[in-house]
Amino acid sequence: MDSKQQPNTAPIASFSLGELISIAGGGSRPAPDFLIAHSDASQLDAFRFPCRINAFFIGLGHEGETEISINLNQYTLRRNTLFLIGPQSIIRTGHGGTLKGDVIVVSPQFMQRMNIGSKQIMSLILQLSAHPCIEISDEESRQLRDFIRLMDAESGVFGEFSDQLLGNLLLATLYKIGNTLQSYLEAHPAAQERSNSRADIYFRKFLQTLSEHYKEERSVGFYARELCVTPKYLTTLVKRISSKSVSEWIEIYVILEAKTLLKYSSLSIQEIAYTLNFPNQSFFGSYFKRNTGMSPSQYKSADCPAENGGGGYSLDASEVE
Repeated sequence: MDSKQQPNTAPIASFSLGELISIAGGGSRPAPDFLIAHSDASQLDAFRFPCRINAFFIGLGHEGETEISINLNQYTLRRNTLFLIGPQSIIRTGHGGTLKGDVIVVSPQFMQRMNIGSKQIMSLILQLSAHPCIEISDEESRQLRDFIRLMDAESGVFGEFSDQLLGNLLLATLYKIGNTLQSYLEAHPAAQERSNSRADIYFRKFLQTLSEHYKEERSVGFYARELCVTPKYLTTLVKRISSKSVSEWIEIYVILEAKTLLKYSSLSIQEIAYTLNFPNQSFFGSYFKRNTGMSPSQYKSADCPAENGGGGYSLDASEVE
């Protein structure tokens, strides 16, 4: 990861699709809005620090494996793992991964331009967000790779209808993934029942809203109003599904951001406090120490990595799937 790509002063580094193309070694398309990468461990190593990606990821593992954190939940990617990561998700890969695979990366602007946003497709994307990593069969994997090869072949061809062709191939791929996901859910009825439950839908909406506002808002009341429910209902629902309270989830997101900034940015502790909307450095220091057992300055100087999560929380994918 060169100096330009280091998480420097941004609150958890954010990569645009153009920067991802640079990481992948360039791309043939002039506009950085669509990329097919044949990724390997060295490229995934660019995401060993927590970062956000402002793009849709659709990936399929071929061989090897790697650990990945997606929005604080841990997964293992390996052969025949199909994974989807939505825009603004926080990801972090483990060290020493050996995964090789194909990744389709699409900017939200491309999706909008191609009008890929029908109610049916958005419903599919919501289902995938509940199951971002699933294991598929060899035959399903082969079929999806055929779709990816078609898009790969067309992505280097520039003509009057290139975007429309790519858009329709992408749409066909999403429908194919939809059928694959349906087969997975039929084979895992407990997962299907859970993902369609009213409570789980609210919980996913809560996490999405939290990911957008945690730097400015830390009150349970705010998130309850955003979801049009009472604070008591939201508190009960979140605790029942995840075994963590709303306040604990807020703390997890805030502390992850704070730890990343303390370790990997050039911001002062006071600047970090203002970035995270604390009234002053003293309030931030008290909040941080209450959740981690260390002051911000102690953590900044300690020889330890920025963990996934805060306050000693250990997250497991089973808690929210």
